[in-house]
Amino acid sequence: MMTPATLRNELERVLESSVRSIWGEIIPDDFRAVVSGSNNLEFGDLSCQAAMRLAAIVKDNPRSVAGMITETLPESIEGIAVVSIDGPGFINFTFSDDYLAFTAFNLASSGLKPFIPDSGTGREALVEFVSSNPTGPLTVGHCRQAVLGETISILLVASGWNVSREYYFNDAGRQMTLLGESLAARYLSAESGEAAIPEGGYHGDYIIEWASDLKAFHGTGLKWETDRDTFIRFAEEKAMEMIRSDLSLLGIEFDRYFAESELIPEAVTDTIERLSGITVDGKSLVYQGDSGKLWLRFTALGRPNDRVMMRDDGTYTYRMPDIAYHLDKFSRNYDLIVDIFGADHLDTSRDVTAALECLLGRENVSEKLRIIIHQFVSLVKDGRKTKMSTRSGDFVTLRELINDVGSSDVTKYLFLTRRAEAQMDFDLDLARKQSSENPVYYVQYAHARIAGLLRTAGEAGVSSPQEFSSGLYELLEGEYERELMRLLESVPVNVAAASDEMEPHRLTEMLADLATGFHRFYQHVRVIDTESMEISAARLMLCEACRRCVSDLLGILGVDAPDRM
Repeated sequence: MMTPATLRNELERVLESSVRSIWGEIIPDDFRAVVSGSNNLEFGDLSCQAAMRLAAIVKDNPRSVAGMITETLPESIEGIAVVSIDGPGFINFTFSDDYLAFTAFNLASSGLKPFIPDSGTGREALVEFVSSNPTGPLTVGHCRQAVLGETISILLVASGWNVSREYYFNDAGRQMTLLGESLAARYLSAESGEAAIPEGGYHGDYIIEWASDLKAFHGTGLKWETDRDTFIRFAEEKAMEMIRSDLSLLGIEFDRYFAESELIPEAVTDTIERLSGITVDGKSLVYQGDSGKLWLRFTALGRPNDRVMMRDDGTYTYRMPDIAYHLDKFSRNYDLIVDIFGADHLDTSRDVTAALECLLGRENVSEKLRIIIHQFVSLVKDGRKTKMSTRSGDFVTLRELINDVGSSDVTKYLFLTRRAEAQMDFDLDLARKQSSENPVYYVQYAHARIAGLLRTAGEAGVSSPQEFSSGLYELLEGEYERELMRLLESVPVNVAAASDEMEPHRLTEMLADLATGFHRFYQHVRVIDTESMEISAARLMLCEACRRCVSDLLGILGVDAPDRM
């Protein structure tokens, strides 16, 4: 029996074969007969719109085209009971009862893993995310990116990829100097009360704590100018220690923390030389401005503005080390490189991509590099939005958020209820609720209810069938049984799509649908009936399949699937 993925692949294959056998060479080489879930279940479970797309090419009306295609399809297709046409030319497919029952049985027996296509098997992926500079604790905004990056990594692993997680941070720029000077100011103020936080410096209370720790470790007598490296390195170490601790609250560990200083000066100098050797319209991509700054001619690469790469004091702007860093990533021969950035990095990421395409070739970069931009987060508390700023000290940290919500599970789940590209208001009042209004508890309650049902069934001597029999599907012919089986059948396909598109919000959508689908089934069907043991066992199998899917999806999100609530 076919899996959901192979069934759809087979349908697309036979459709495309049919089309080419009828119309031959007039069909474009890139033509694909895409099969997807039907919008109207009265007509079928799956649908294909190929006839509408082909009508103009073959100069016939879509319904006639659909009829010609279906007439040349095989007489029987495994897993499909009915092929039909409706509307202007939709080709519809209705699942056979035995296919649905067999799929549900295997989901109940083995869970989702065997059903997810191993599209990444034998391939290596590098996922870079968070990458916050070590200037203080992670905030609510960093939390969204951390959850997004970790879930994408797990999704890739579920599809067979070997994934490395990387955190890139700036330990050599002006921000670190300001952080070190801010620490020095707090340290010296405790000594004499004379020092002030520098303009643009950091005011958080954590700096005061670090100053106390520095005094305990190094004693008194340090001075900013003579001991600047001591202040900067101590601040960096404390910040990274804090960041690692914050990430552990979400269960996130990185395989590598990559410091910008590893690129300076050799890798950055080499990158500048490579860019300098490229000319466009007779002009080098790199040129020196009147003030002594070094510029990169991004306008020659199709970008709107040229950018300063090196300041007149010899320090680099963000883009230059970023280009060198990405060249380093490409040199490590990953099959897939994923960057996850906040919306404030959009222009930078586009400039870096343009430079990479110039150096490595557009096809090579587009084939390997995926950039995911997520929008900002607003924390809504008591009906008002809270501003976040690591410099002013007026911010809400990741740790404070999790402590306030009371659960890392709820925090992670809610951050994944919106697509990355969408602005997000994190509703703290909703997150605190331990009721069905909270989408996390709604799903977890469904899992706990099924687990309780399975316990009750065991006590009554009812258990799911251990082997699949041809008569099993005859026991599941009711409307609500089929509705739940159809929903279960779609889960592995949607997980694979979420992995391919790197859209983890699809998992929370699936979980909501599964919880709703199970509750609807449970409300209308008597699962345990000791007078009808065979029917009870078959329905119990559907419950177990639903529980396994919910548990496996929550596992990908890193969220607990409780058996009792």
